[in-house]
Amino acid sequence: MLEKVYVPPIKIQGIKTKLVKLISESVCLEEGGVWFEPFMGSGVVGLNLAPRCAVFADINPYVINLYNAIKKGEINSYIVREYLEREGIYAKWNEEYYVSINNMRSIM
Repeated sequence: MLEKVYVPPIKIQGIKTKLVKLISESVCLEEGGVWFEPFMGSGVVGLNLAPRCAVFADINPYVINLYNAIKKGEINSYIVREYLEREGIYAKWNEEYYVSINNMRSIM
């Protein structure tokens, strides 16, 4: 049984964070088996189950590119913060900015 569920670096509609513990109780990860995740999304289930061998796939190329870049070490939290600071995005990230972004999303 998982004691803590780790949240992935991206949020995606339909994320299964709250279901990870239930799913982990329902699956059997056999020695030498392969975990297939054909609809990876955020990857929260497979990444928390942490099988020895896994195949993750998704039709969204941005998700796959993000996780490949993380795997290769091309992206990490320090690089993201540096980018946000350089672009001036991090400095303006306050409550007013957050509310304006959410208001734009509700219009779309």
